Amino acid sequence: TLIIDEGFGSQDALGRQNLLQAIIAIKKDFAKILVITHLDELKDAFPNRIEVEKTERGSTVTVI
Repeated sequence: TLIIDEGFGSQDALGRQNLLQAIIAIKKDFAKILVITHLDELKDAFPNRIEVEKTERGSTVTVI
């Protein structure tokens, strides 16, 4: 299992693209890869997502 927690936030657009390509290149080496990010632009980069949204009544979780 590989966990990347906010690894994209410090990167510019080219850096984010390079990180995505690196993840794609090594994905066969891991049973699971978990990427935690607040960047909306990365939502479509991964086929499965768990989205957590803060609301007035507490947080909601959506599995996509």
